[in-house]
Amino acid sequence: DVGKAVQELRMFIEAGGKTLVEATPINYGRDVRGLTEIARKAPEVNIVASTGFYVAEAFDQRLSEMRIDELAELMIREIREGMDGTSSKAGVIKVAAGYFRIHPLEEKALRAAARAHLETGAPIQVHTTHGTMALEISEVLEGEGAELRKALLLHMDDNMDKWLTVKVLERGVNICFDKFARVKYRIPEEWRIKFLEDLIKEGFESQLMISMDAGRRSYYKSYGGGPGLEYLPKVIVPRLLEMGWDEKLVKRIFFENPREFLKFSPRKR
Repeated sequence: DVGKAVQELRMFIEAGGKTLVEATPINYGRDVRGLTEIARKAPEVNIVASTGFYVAEAFDQRLSEMRIDELAELMIREIREGMDGTSSKAGVIKVAAGYFRIHPLEEKALRAAARAHLETGAPIQVHTTHGTMALEISEVLEGEGAELRKALLLHMDDNMDKWLTVKVLERGVNICFDKFARVKYRIPEEWRIKFLEDLIKEGFESQLMISMDAGRRSYYKSYGGGPGLEYLPKVIVPRLLEMGWDEKLVKRIFFENPREFLKFSPRKR
């Protein structure tokens, strides 16, 4: 519902939110016209739409039969010309890997994403299933020549294994902790914050981002749910400051790192 989405964004804006990356890709229910209307009615917030493909189970027959370069060309068109027959362009590439495996369709999409990135300079974000396959994803992207500083692995706080996370960060890739407000998974916010602090002490603060995997309307106050898109700026940021994070560090994690990631890099082809 466009009206409820705008209402939710208004609360986000009032809490200090500036940019929302809408990570729904081509084959998982993306609504380009709805997003465009929402952006028109809430111009104070930057809405960054995604091109790309979700996990193997979401591929239809047409997409499944497309070659790597054909998938790449589709993403390139959506970045340069517009999505779904509109003039609204994608600002980020979204692909995915499964739970402890990269399906052949997912590998094809990862390789296509890297090629589209090299052609357009667009950044790549990758859904990990419970934080698995992070090293393998990085290897596939790097094998295609992608700049890992322009890749972001999502949901990495589902698997807070320090040895693995440090190995991933040492490759140069970015990671996102985006399961804040998911207390139902029995991981309190305190654990996420402490793990982030450990990674910052290791010198990785320029590769860390915080977000919300709020992909269902049950998370939105405008639908009678919670905690709402305002949760990070309204609840988590003040908590971090109270815990001793200085404003420079908060700005780094919430503003500077996402801004650098979302910038298009110079074309490599």
